[in-house]
Amino acid sequence: MDVSNLLTRNRATLKLLFVGVLSLSMSFPLLLVRSIISERQDLQLSAEQTITDRWGGSQSIGGLVAVLNTSEVHADHRSIETRKQWRASVLSDLFISADLTTQWRYLGIYEVPVYTTAVQIKGRIDRAKINDLQPEGDLLLWLPLGDLRGVREVSPLVFGSLELIASPMSLMADKYTGLQFLVPAADREGLSETYTLQITLAGSHSLQFLPLADDTRVNLKSDWPHPEFIGQFLPAERNIDAVGSQASWQLMSLNRPYGDHWLMAGMSDQLLGAAGFGMRLETPVDGYQRSERSVKYGFLFITLTFFTLFLFEVLTGRPLHPVPYILTGAALALFYLVLLALSEYLGFKWSFMLAASLLLLIITPYTGAVLGGRNRGMLVGTMMAITYGLLYVLVSAQHLSLLLGSLALLMAIAVLMFLTRNVDWYNYGGSE
Repeated sequence: MDVSNLLTRNRATLKLLFVGVLSLSMSFPLLLVRSIISERQDLQLSAEQTITDRWGGSQSIGGLVAVLNTSEVHADHRSIETRKQWRASVLSDLFISADLTTQWRYLGIYEVPVYTTAVQIKGRIDRAKINDLQPEGDLLLWLPLGDLRGVREVSPLVFGSLELIASPMSLMADKYTGLQFLVPAADREGLSETYTLQITLAGSHSLQFLPLADDTRVNLKSDWPHPEFIGQFLPAERNIDAVGSQASWQLMSLNRPYGDHWLMAGMSDQLLGAAGFGMRLETPVDGYQRSERSVKYGFLFITLTFFTLFLFEVLTGRPLHPVPYILTGAALALFYLVLLALSEYLGFKWSFMLAASLLLLIITPYTGAVLGGRNRGMLVGTMMAITYGLLYVLVSAQHLSLLLGSLALLMAIAVLMFLTRNVDWYNYGGSE
């Protein structure tokens, strides 16, 4: 068979192979864009770390814990020895009410949500249990906190008429953080069974509570409309709307992975915080995440655009030179870089609309010229507008992106099959 006739008869296959190779080659610029996104995300994380270091990190707070100096007798076949050991003992009841207010802090072009929370703590102690463990001497009370840098205000700890001033935790400070209150031995007899304390904390990322009581009740009110409830326990009740959220927890001592008493030297920080629960400031999908999602779909949408041009070749009988494919692919790849740059200054929605509009303003008249008709260019532009509208929906959806993407791809293949069902592939381009 003559080679020229063979090439003519199989030019559809050759052009299709060219489109496939060109689509694969577009993965390289997309990888470069993804590396730029990763670099910008690292800069954002560095800015977040700088802000949280200065404002306050993740906070955790529990109820008062009695730190008791107890005696234990150790005996063997040679001697009997009495040793002093510090033992922690949870108190009876704990009620925490927290009102969390968020705000945005900026470093350059980056912004980070932080919060300030006003916490009111009320509780009850069991004096008889404490006296059994430590009959005399000063009584040390410990309030666990996650990050002392975020303490803004602390009221005196009020036991009836007795007011105690807070100081940083000094006992095993390398292991336990928080505030301590010292009850002098002379005031122990007049100590009431209930106490109150108000504290204002600044923090970021999350706020957790520790169920350090026989019965723990927590009410949290927040103006953050995107909470993620974290920790070992979900709230018993919650209410989330556009202006904020409310949640409440109720736990018993049986729910904790440790008991009411423990040796301070033997308890690990990880186990103590393992029973924590609370809320994290869940940030909706930001510009970098959406840009990265867009690039992940980039190969698919660039390939669909190339096949759209190829389809016009088949249906109109006007063959295209490889150069229009290459120039169109370059414009499609630059779309993602422009989207990333704009999203650092504008919201993602407006950045996507502007970048897509610029792309359509370039592609529509150009394809109209190379395809030999303004209407054909407008039709290509319309198909691209629909395609990138679908891309916006895919990258904005948090939970339905996989379902929508697979259905859209299946529909696109079905449309291509329908439009090309009567094409004579061995004689493509031979007639209008």
